[in-house]
Amino acid sequence: MANINDFGIPGVGTGILQPKLKNRWRATFAGLGGGTNKDAQPLSMQCITFDRPKLTFDEVTLNRYNSKAWIAAKHSWEPCKIVVEDDITSTATAVLTQQLQAQELLVGTGGPWLATAAEGSLYKFVTYLDMLDGNETVLETWTMEGCWLQAMDYDNVDYSASEAVKINITMRFDTAFQVIGVYTGGPGSALGGAGRLAPGAVDNPPTG
Repeated sequence: MANINDFGIPGVGTGILQPKLKNRWRATFAGLGGGTNKDAQPLSMQCITFDRPKLTFDEVTLNRYNSKAWIAAKHSWEPCKIVVEDDITSTATAVLTQQLQAQELLVGTGGPWLATAAEGSLYKFVTYLDMLDGNETVLETWTMEGCWLQAMDYDNVDYSASEAVKINITMRFDTAFQVIGVYTGGPGSALGGAGRLAPGAVDNPPTG
């Protein structure tokens, strides 16, 4: 007779760990467009997809006689793709425009010579991506430093469509680090509600 405690992988362990879910997250920005976290809140509210960081190492090939080996060399963080919905009051768009204006006087009011910022510190910002438990507990935080907008795609419009207009953002950043949160809500298992194995058995008493 099968029981919920039979779930698992032989030689590894029993049970199934509760996974982090893709829809439980938030993205916040500090210094975006020269503002604060609060100033960038409209953009956070409109985010619908956000790439978690991707890390790549260059490789060095070591040739020796009849063999080859490889070692890791310099690393690089891949650009981050973000998709936001363009709201009817244009508050999210305004935040992005302020950032683009900080990088170059281009898409807003413009200016003489389409002037660019003199140095990176004048327009780079920090981004936080928090994974949540479905309430307010932060399971992990990715901090991306040295962020700037590398590419913007303002989507298309279509008389036959009904969906929201989106803005597709490519964000470059210099480095990132991960902080694992402390989850105390339970054992971290996706399983529960075990019953008795047989009448009179006490191995797995009902929990409720």
